Amino acid sequence: MRWVVVGAGTAGCVVARRLVDAGHAVTLVEAGWAVPPVVSLFDAMAAPGAVFPGPVVRGRGLGGSSAINGMVVSLGDPGQYRAWGWDDVELALARVRERVPMEEATDLGSVDRALLEAAADASRAVLTRRGGRRVTAADAYLRDVDRTRFTSLTGVEARRLAFERQRVVGVRMRDGRVVTGDAVALAAGAVGSPQLLRASGVGVPDVPPRNHEGVPVTLRLRPDVVTDEHGLVTGAVLRRGDVEVTGMNHLGPDAPGHGMLLAAALTADAVPAARSVLAELLATPAFEAIVERATYDAVGGIHHLTSTCPMGSVVDDDGLVTGLANVHVVDASAFPDIPRAGTYLPTLVLAERLAARLAQR
Repeated sequence: MRWVVVGAGTAGCVVARRLVDAGHAVTLVEAGWAVPPVVSLFDAMAAPGAVFPGPVVRGRGLGGSSAINGMVVSLGDPGQYRAWGWDDVELALARVRERVPMEEATDLGSVDRALLEAAADASRAVLTRRGGRRVTAADAYLRDVDRTRFTSLTGVEARRLAFERQRVVGVRMRDGRVVTGDAVALAAGAVGSPQLLRASGVGVPDVPPRNHEGVPVTLRLRPDVVTDEHGLVTGAVLRRGDVEVTGMNHLGPDAPGHGMLLAAALTADAVPAARSVLAELLATPAFEAIVERATYDAVGGIHHLTSTCPMGSVVDDDGLVTGLANVHVVDASAFPDIPRAGTYLPTLVLAERLAARLAQR
C-alpha cells in the first residue's frame, strides 16, 4: 500500500517509519528542511526556517517541534488515557522507548539547582537526549529507515487533498503537482491538519485548539549567578497535582542575566494553584539566593496545542476522518482532550498507537 504522510514533525516521523517497517511504501512531505539539533531551545528557534511564521510557536522542518522544544518528557495521568478507552498506552510507550533515547539531566543550571533545593518533590528532568545531544523525532525514527520504500520531499507545502471520483488519491502541493497514494496520513499539527482538511472542503469545525495555560515568572538573576546562554534551558521539574513547574536557567542570548519559572496549569482550574506554588518557591532561601527581582508575566497559552480534530467527532478511534475512506489524522489534533502533561511524549504515544492500526490496513 502507498501512503502519503503530510508533515515530518513528531507524529509524522513516527507514522512514516512504522508504516515502512510494516511493508508499506511511504512518501513523506514536509514544508521545511532539516534543523540543526542544538541543545538550547532558544538557539533552535533562532535557526532560519525552524518555526512557522505567526504568533503560535510551531516547529517547521524535519522533526518539527521536537527540534525546538525543551526536550522534557512526561506521560501524564494514566487514568485520563483509560477514560478515553486507550488500553494500549503501555505497549505504545514501549515502542517509543525502542526508538527515542531518554536520559536524566546532569548538566544543571542555577535555576535547576534552586528548584531542587527549594522543593523536596522536585526532580531532575528526563530529556530526549543521548550523551547530552538532542535527539529529534526525525533522528530517532528516520535516520535508519529503509530507503527502498521511503521517499521524503522537503521544502514542499501541501495545500489540499486531491480527489478523483469522490475518493482521495493523494495531496496537491503548492506548486500544483499531486503526490499520489492509496491513503493519506495527516500529521501537520493542531493548526495545519484542520486547515488542510478545510481547504479540501472537508467539514471540520473551526474551534480554538486546547492548550495549557502557563503562569510565567521572569527572574532577574543576581550578578554573581553564572549562566550559559547557549546551554540546557530546563534540567529540573516539579509536579504537584495538576501543576507542573519547569525551571528555565536562561532565556537565550537576547536576555542575558535572566531565567524563568514557568508553572503550567494542566487542567483549566489549576491556574490559582500554579500561582500558589510559584509564590512558595520564590519565598525559599534557594531562590532568594539567586533572584534579584521576580516579575509575574501575563498568563497565557504555552504552545501545547491539541484537539482540533478530536477523536469521537472529526475522526474515529483509528484517526479516520469522518466521511472519508482513506484519510487519517495522526497528530496532536486528534487527542480527545489535552493530556495532563507536556504534549511531546503523549504525541509520540498517540502516533505509535495509530501507526500500529494503520499498518494493518
